[in-house]
Amino acid sequence: MRILTYYTNIINAGVSGDQSHSLSDKIQARNKLSLLCVIFSFIYFFYFLIHGQYIPFTAITVGIIFFITSIVLNHFRQFTISSLLILFNTNYCVLFFSIYLGFYSGIHLYLFTSPLIVLSLFDTKKALLISLSMISYILNFAVLISLEKLAKIDFHVLNHNQKDNFYLINFICCSVILITLSLYFLYNNNRINTLLILKNKQLLYQQEQLKEENEIRKIAEAQAVSSLIERDILLSETHHRVKNNLAVVTALLELQSFYITDKETTGILRESQNRIKSIALLHEKLYENKSLKNVNVSLYAAELIHFIKQSLSNREKDISIHSQMEPINLLMAKAMPFGLLLNELITNSYKYAFLEKEKGNIWLNFNRLNDNYILEYKDDGPGFEYNDETKKNSLGLNLIESFCIQLNGKFEYKYIGDYLTFELNFPVV
Repeated sequence: MRILTYYTNIINAGVSGDQSHSLSDKIQARNKLSLLCVIFSFIYFFYFLIHGQYIPFTAITVGIIFFITSIVLNHFRQFTISSLLILFNTNYCVLFFSIYLGFYSGIHLYLFTSPLIVLSLFDTKKALLISLSMISYILNFAVLISLEKLAKIDFHVLNHNQKDNFYLINFICCSVILITLSLYFLYNNNRINTLLILKNKQLLYQQEQLKEENEIRKIAEAQAVSSLIERDILLSETHHRVKNNLAVVTALLELQSFYITDKETTGILRESQNRIKSIALLHEKLYENKSLKNVNVSLYAAELIHFIKQSLSNREKDISIHSQMEPINLLMAKAMPFGLLLNELITNSYKYAFLEKEKGNIWLNFNRLNDNYILEYKDDGPGFEYNDETKKNSLGLNLIESFCIQLNGKFEYKYIGDYLTFELNFPVV
């Protein structure tokens, strides 16, 4: 049991769960190859040791150390160095012992296992590396043939009978290695094919599940789209009805003003109509807008200005409104106080700024600067001093301050040149 544990640890040296299956298989194949070569090398290790042949004994010891080192390198994830070391070691062992023991000792037979050895060492996708590795074995064999035919090197280590015995042993060992590697590749290929078949079945099953999920999602998506369309229609209809109801309220106030002779009361009713109309315009823009959430304040302000001009125009006075507004979209929660704020500013200018003038100008600028919206409003009237006393006696100024607070903005009145200017700064979000 303990031997089996050691064997498993050696074979799995360098293998980890974060690797691909192909890389893990390659590492295990290299470890098995090195272990197999170590086992067969011990036959020569003990033979040379017993017969006192210390030169080949030292050489085979170096070969065994190299094979063991390759396993250690795998353990430390030095996979490339490990593979190259096995490649070098197999060539070195065959070359040295073929020269030392003679060509007909059969050591060169191990070169015929080279294709399987190379496939064990390197990824099949690395064609150049595999080709160079095979060439190294071919060159090794060519060198051995050349030395045998031309150099006639003979250490006289083995007699004729010993060479025959060695040839038989090497033939058997070479055949065992070849058969073992072949069976390993056959088993590995069958295992991979089995895994691929199982994976294909899993993928087909997952594909069927995905088809079912897609059908469910399509149905849910269609239902969601239908619900959204219905919601948009209902929301649009709601805004339309609110706008119509506000128009009715405006018309009632208009009718009521016909029965009132007091000019001050009539003015209050007209101001109330304007405020209601500014709200109605917002709802009108919302149901005209596809999003039903945002209002283009540039278009909204243009219509609001047009309405105020018609409502408050005085034929004896020529008042021009110069508007420069960026096409900015505001949510309803921001657009409502913003629209009412514009209404109050323009109405106050019409009421108080041009009492002693036949001509007047109003300038209106609205733009975005970084994360803030900036509204600048001014007229060429005489202006006024903004203080608590002034604010206390004016509903319009109190409403303006209230709308600025709703917008989370900061405002101030200041003189720029000869004009009293109102500036509002409020955040985008």
